Amino acid sequence: GVCEESCTALGYLSFLLCSLECFKDSDYIGQLAIALVDKLKANEYLPRVYLAYFSGAASWIRGAKLTLERLLRGYQVGMQIGDIENAMLSAFSYLIESFIYGRSLYELEREADTYMKQMIEYKQMVPKDLTLALQYAILSLKKGPSLMVCQNVQHSDLLKRAIENNNVPLGFYIYFFCGIESYIFGKYEAAASMVERRRQMEKQMSRRLLMNGMADFFDGLIFIAMARKTSDIKWSVEATNIVSKMESYAQNGTHTCEHKLLLLEAELEKNSGNAMAIYERAIAIAEKNELVHEQAIASERAADFLLRNGDHRASQYYGKAHNLYLQWGAQRKAVHLIKSIPF
Repeated sequence: GVCEESCTALGYLSFLLCSLECFKDSDYIGQLAIALVDKLKANEYLPRVYLAYFSGAASWIRGAKLTLERLLRGYQVGMQIGDIENAMLSAFSYLIESFIYGRSLYELEREADTYMKQMIEYKQMVPKDLTLALQYAILSLKKGPSLMVCQNVQHSDLLKRAIENNNVPLGFYIYFFCGIESYIFGKYEAAASMVERRRQMEKQMSRRLLMNGMADFFDGLIFIAMARKTSDIKWSVEATNIVSKMESYAQNGTHTCEHKLLLLEAELEKNSGNAMAIYERAIAIAEKNELVHEQAIASERAADFLLRNGDHRASQYYGKAHNLYLQWGAQRKAVHLIKSIPF
């Protein structure tokens, strides 16, 4: 039979199916869980069900607006009914999804600060440390310092605590953010090292955190950059495997992955005549989906491609990337780009 606890079971099943990359099945089960919460007026289960579904399949399929609204709703109801643990986890999930969707880093920094103060007040140290890792990443993109250990003592202390306490999820997120920052600032060897360390963390996890395809996307970009830099065949093989995975995501209707796949394909394209058209499609779809951060990255990669081929349009695309990084709030990256352009 069906009872109030059934909605929680369905929510957790939805989350499990999502981690197994069964996105459409996960979405169907998740919607059943939400419908059951509404039908039974089971508000005491709403925070955990919303957290399971909207940080899982819904974030892949239903889009940013609905995902973020519902995660906030889960946080609010959790605080109202005293389910502080799921409320604070919903707050962190809201923040990480906001980062994945490319929301303004300025807004995100303010919100992270507010939620982290609540997490400390209610002694919710797990989401507090996860939020702290995100906040360091935001600051590294906005104004610095870099996340790399030698430049950021506080970040180094957080990583040390994660390793000493065998806090695998925290270690995962730290290496995830370090890899992204290293890639964005052109530190490809460091980025590849962060990917390897993150993968070591993943081996200790019961399920892989997919991050709406963002982890695989940056892994692919990093591997392509390393293949170009070292001519080592292993990086090309890794990049090809990532493209296959991204194709699977895109075929499953995950709207945030089409432009990611196109950018990876453009970076791998051997025919220079075809490559620019693929870059432009990736940029256009990222813009349509309002993913300003990945539109910026695609524009910068297109500019790099044009520069390598002696095309005067490179300056136009660098300028576009610069403006998009500023729009995202990545002031430090925008300054870095200006300094790196060879003209």
